[in-house]
Amino acid sequence: MIAPRLLIALLLFGVSCQTKPKQESAAKSTTAATTEDSAASLAKRPAEGAPRSAADRLVRALYFEHNKKENPLRETKDRGLIEQFFTKTTTDIIWADAQKKPGKINRATVNLLYNAPDASIKKMWVEPAAIGGTKAIVYVTFEKNSKPEEVKVDMQQIAGRWRIAEMHYPDGKRLTELLK
Repeated sequence: MIAPRLLIALLLFGVSCQTKPKQESAAKSTTAATTEDSAASLAKRPAEGAPRSAADRLVRALYFEHNKKENPLRETKDRGLIEQFFTKTTTDIIWADAQKKPGKINRATVNLLYNAPDASIKKMWVEPAAIGGTKAIVYVTFEKNSKPEEVKVDMQQIAGRWRIAEMHYPDGKRLTELLK
């Protein structure tokens, strides 16, 4: 009589100790991947003090390095410098225009990082990136003639590295549109 009760007690104990079914964890990971690639995550601007990512660090490097001497958008001899920052498609457009005499834009007077003359740009800062899967958006805010303006930088992750796909200027124009 004790043996059947012990057997039933062990069976009930064994059933109560089972782990969650694997279906639940698979459903959660699929939902996370869908959320990660959603456009909604790109539409939200990161909060002030949000952590930095490789995407906004690349944009920061582009904007802060150009002030010294090497602005990839003014490069005419080294395509590799352009490729460090831009996707292949965008690099091809920038390089093709740089090789034309004269190009569509006078790069000596207009800085394509802002689509404005260097003399009119005073302060500049790069916000943290909004990332959604393999796409990211980084906003670069600057003062032009004492008024704040903003460049929206669309980025794409290719082979684990972030590259700039497009730049949207305050006047509604795009980098690739200006150079084609």
